[in-house]
Amino acid sequence: MSIEYLPGAEIGAKINVDTWKKPEKFKKELEPNAYLPGLREALSKMAAETNRNFRGFLDTDNRIIIRGKDAWDDKTLALAQEQAFCREINKSKETWQHDVEKNPANLTEVALTVLLYKFLKKDFIVARSSSYDDYNNGIDQVLVYKPTGEVVCGFDEVIGNHGDDGGTKKSAKLEKIMSKGGATVKYGATMLDGKLVRDEVKNVPAFYMALSKEELNELLESIKNNAIDINEIDKKIFTKLISSLAEQSASLSSTADPELQMKAKLALARMKAVLD
Repeated sequence: MSIEYLPGAEIGAKINVDTWKKPEKFKKELEPNAYLPGLREALSKMAAETNRNFRGFLDTDNRIIIRGKDAWDDKTLALAQEQAFCREINKSKETWQHDVEKNPANLTEVALTVLLYKFLKKDFIVARSSSYDDYNNGIDQVLVYKPTGEVVCGFDEVIGNHGDDGGTKKSAKLEKIMSKGGATVKYGATMLDGKLVRDEVKNVPAFYMALSKEELNELLESIKNNAIDINEIDKKIFTKLISSLAEQSASLSSTADPELQMKAKLALARMKAVLD
């Protein structure tokens, strides 16, 4: 029987096995169902812990609850926007919600919320933005500094391809927001008579947080195995995110509002302090 050699291989030559590795598309795909129960539980526990000190601020998905004089109108608008999303892709709302929950972008948002909470919970409320602010103001998460009730910054997330965290996709968008004076968070927070209350906040520094698919997989495994304590994977990813935020803060145009630049630097300094 004749011997068939691998295409391109020379007889007697040493074969480099790296040449015959499976292509990128054959890499292990994300399995959302393996992580969603743990992520849901983590969000619910985070919200319950925050609400013990700031009653009724967050729902079980760790989102800021829409309340106030415009609540009905804003909830109606957010619902109409969701229905428009569903019509555009020809799906029922139930199917759309199910698909959104499993989407890598959503998994990234939730995983990063859990990560930030691990590191920052002592001094900050780590909250997912209201659905209204998510759809209309481009902010996925907000950090509220507990001692003052100040919304110190907002975040938008992005998930990249293998080997790429996709950060450049968000850079231009957030630069535009910052050039106009920062983000608006309609359902933010402030301190009134020593109590945290919902309030619209303007001129909020906006950053992006980016993960590659490999980093997302690592972080999801970390949370699945231990959603409470900080481990080496958490430290590695959080340190990388802080470095990225520092670069974004440093790259702010000199024409940007000086007060906004100062707010961005202060927010970053408070976050970096947990690594000292």
